Amino acid sequence: MRVTSLTVMKDEGPFLLEWVAYHRLIGVNDILVFSNDCTDGTEQMLERLDEMGVLRHYPNPSFLTGDTKYHRQAIRFANGLPRLRRSDWVVSLDVDEFICVNAGAGRLENLFAATGDANLIVMNQHNFGHGGVERFEDRLLIDQFRYSWDKERPYHRRFNRRGTKSLTHRSSGPREWHNHSPVFADGDLAGVRAVNGSGRALPEDLDLTRDVKDLKAPHYGFDLVQLNHYALRSVESFLLKIARGNANHPDRGYDMAYWYKYDQNHLRDDNIARWIAPVEQYRAQLLEDRELHAMHRGAVAQAKDRIAALRTQPEIRDVLDRIEEHIAANPGILPQP
Repeated sequence: MRVTSLTVMKDEGPFLLEWVAYHRLIGVNDILVFSNDCTDGTEQMLERLDEMGVLRHYPNPSFLTGDTKYHRQAIRFANGLPRLRRSDWVVSLDVDEFICVNAGAGRLENLFAATGDANLIVMNQHNFGHGGVERFEDRLLIDQFRYSWDKERPYHRRFNRRGTKSLTHRSSGPREWHNHSPVFADGDLAGVRAVNGSGRALPEDLDLTRDVKDLKAPHYGFDLVQLNHYALRSVESFLLKIARGNANHPDRGYDMAYWYKYDQNHLRDDNIARWIAPVEQYRAQLLEDRELHAMHRGAVAQAKDRIAALRTQPEIRDVLDRIEEHIAANPGILPQP
């Protein structure tokens, strides 16, 4: 069984190996990564991982088209590859998203068994706050960040909703894949058996001819699978995210509104914790490669230098002050010092 993932990356060197190790362990065995404008060695790490047979690395086709909407360009290119039609399952993921299978032993095969004949599994993002972690460290994200959104509470003014990414089986017959979900032609919906992350059938009026970017209550669910979304990581890592910019909307970037939205720490969630030791071990195995080890250490060192430089900028100091004020006013259930 081939499970293919599509991912766009920029300057994710310090976090890359954990993400790759985790998803290979749970059953993603065909990882396709498109890189764009990296300055921290991410592209070189991806090239080395490609040489080692761990994943496949492509330059983002935007370097030819000039279009800076990198996700859109990569997905359009990937849809032209015969590889997707040959895969059993396909998913589009960001590098801050981890598929957390709650069924069985936590592998994708357990999820597929638990969802029966479903051929479209719409996973809901389970968003994690900064979890009380200020400093950037070369440690596993799945170990550091344990505090998340409540799974029932509404966090949007108008709707109680959660973002989505979809696992798509080829038997569903998608017209093409988009960033969040596949899209289907009007006349090709009869064979689609769509369920949410709890294995419940999705409403018949859900428009599958468009990219399904979210599900509203009561239609989202997390019982069998949740998409752990480490949108912020640590406070210092968020500074790196600001400096890097937004791959989907390069004209927008990240600002305090993004922090206010995602820094909710109302629920301790350890569902993914069973993978900490196996991921640590697999990452260590990858780092036994001398070339990859040097690249990883270089990316971590560059991140620390970049953070130190950012901290000297007046606008970043203002961001840090506002983050501190927000944390003090919205502590959630973070452990007290």
